Amino acid sequence: MNRRIISTIDTKTDYWKLDYETSFGKTITFDFAYLPNKWFKKLHKQITIECMSLERPSIETLNRYNYALKHFFDFLLEYNIKLNTYEDLTHSITQMFIFYLQQKNQSNSTRAIAMSALKWVVEHGQFFEYDGFPTHAVFDGDEYQALKQDDILRTRYIPDNVMDQIEEALKKENNLFIKSLLEILIDSGIRISEAIDLTEGCITEDFTGKPVLYVYSSKNQTDRYIPVSKRVQKAVSTLEKLSEEGRRELQTNYLCIYWQKRNRKYSRVIQKLCRDLLSNFVEQHNILDNDGKLYPLTFHAFRHTLGTDMLNRGMSMFEIQEYLGHESLHSTSLYARVKNPKVESEYKKLGFIGLIVKEISEKELGQGKKLDAEILLSASLPDGACQKPINNEGKICSKFNMCVICPKFITTPEHLPIHKGHLERLRADREAYMAQEYIGSINHLETVEFALETIIERLEAMQDG
Repeated sequence: MNRRIISTIDTKTDYWKLDYETSFGKTITFDFAYLPNKWFKKLHKQITIECMSLERPSIETLNRYNYALKHFFDFLLEYNIKLNTYEDLTHSITQMFIFYLQQKNQSNSTRAIAMSALKWVVEHGQFFEYDGFPTHAVFDGDEYQALKQDDILRTRYIPDNVMDQIEEALKKENNLFIKSLLEILIDSGIRISEAIDLTEGCITEDFTGKPVLYVYSSKNQTDRYIPVSKRVQKAVSTLEKLSEEGRRELQTNYLCIYWQKRNRKYSRVIQKLCRDLLSNFVEQHNILDNDGKLYPLTFHAFRHTLGTDMLNRGMSMFEIQEYLGHESLHSTSLYARVKNPKVESEYKKLGFIGLIVKEISEKELGQGKKLDAEILLSASLPDGACQKPINNEGKICSKFNMCVICPKFITTPEHLPIHKGHLERLRADREAYMAQEYIGSINHLETVEFALETIIERLEAMQDG
């Protein structure tokens, strides 16, 4: 797909408008006009094209870097610093840039992405040994810590009294789309871009009846399965009903569809429409802060609030990272420890269990599965199999030792001895097991133990007929 996009780019222009659909719209733009000279423009265009070809980082990330770098060049202009190439960049200049960002009234994430964009282009040029890049270190590794400001982080956490107002407002809200969207975001903590990309059939259940949500992140180009509340399950079902006619007309399986009265046609929902609906929701229901002003609610605040609650309930950084889909622990580490007395039972444990069948066959798994020898070999695990290759959803993930708490896991009676040995090893030395398997908390350990106990019990029952 990226090769087709690259073929449409006129590199002689400083403004690129590409046909690339995201939750922001159907096009994505790159602007190089703010760069100070021909060298910078040629370099940034070259690196952007190269990274698009490699598909790393994603086009969305490249786009964020493209616009975030403007902060650096605005800083150079304001401080009257002239760089002919990046070779003129020094450690003292990057330290001045940190000071510049600290003085700006911006969110922590805006400052972080500005620094990330600069580090990315400089380290990319150094790694590939491009001309015009410093041969010495210009970053010391403490940039993000220096930029982090706890007071800004705390403002992202929604106070209990505001959350109570939101919950009361949801009971009265007549717009089923924004009501369902907010319920999903509050209880699951997924990004608004991920919510817009939810598709038909994204909710499944494990064999215990616990709802599980499939989430795709276009930001990281990754997917994950997370246990969710019954309210999320109901909200997704509502979106499926609301979007049924629109999906049929657009021939799509996305759930966030709306009717354009002006054009009298259906379209996919974009983030701007969602933000407008959120703003109307706050005004209509008069949701106020402690000063009696309308609360500056954002979709991301629900994500931060849930992540903070998880941290305060004793979940490890690794569990929170996996649940929220953070690409690195840096994002997870930004959560402030703000106390909240509410504990939702749905999030006490992250574990769930996949399929337990007599054999891996079409009879057991359903028609249309890929079950030839090559696929079965690629799906094979020591204690069962992964459904991803069988369902044509990609390769098995690298976290095979945690498969027992993944809904894509399949196991059969022939694997019973392996599961018993797994449970014995866990119980023999719990601390050693946690260290070996990178399990960060007792809650996570107990989840794995419960999953193994359940699997063994059901496999024994199946074996006994």
